[in-house]
Amino acid sequence: MKIPTPLSREGIVDAALEITSTEGLAGVTMRAIAARFDVTPMALYRHIGDRDELIRLVADRIGALVQPDTAADASWDERARAWARTQRAVLRRYSGLASWLLDNGPAGPQAYRLLELLAAALAAAGFDDARIARGTALIMSWTFSRIAIEDNADVRGDERRPNRTKTFVTGLDALDPSTHPISARVGTEFFTLPMHEIFETGLDWIIAGLRAG
Repeated sequence: MKIPTPLSREGIVDAALEITSTEGLAGVTMRAIAARFDVTPMALYRHIGDRDELIRLVADRIGALVQPDTAADASWDERARAWARTQRAVLRRYSGLASWLLDNGPAGPQAYRLLELLAAALAAAGFDDARIARGTALIMSWTFSRIAIEDNADVRGDERRPNRTKTFVTGLDALDPSTHPISARVGTEFFTLPMHEIFETGLDWIIAGLRAG
């Protein structure tokens, strides 16, 4: 689909954002963007330095969509949970971005806003700076890594890759309980836990650990 609008920096980011929402971040190439404007890829470089700059602009735009909704009197853990859940809800609409953030780090002003939101939530608990830093890192790492795992699972499904997990689960039936007693007992549940349950359980345990000190 060609976009009948003048080529501009803002328009290029708009196009990249739309591609990310429909095809994932992997679909954002200078050639794909250029095709939408019916121009050559070289024409884009008058407005955008390179693909890395474009992805950073896209990441910042998506970051602006992450707006945790909590009551003014919400507890610190409610605010931390809302931060992680809102990140997951937004980033799962833009496949591949969480993995890119893990590889490339913060991108733009929105990253500082989101860091402040999470760190402030932990500060409200009365934690010292060392625990705030470590707790913030734990929640961020858990959130982005789990989103990346979920994104990758979707890609495997879309590409109809062989489901090795299903094969592995089937193989559990042949395990000798005398040599693998725990695996034989919990293996099926381990490999079939819903993604949402894994995310929430990990978040619960991180927050419980922070609370326990």
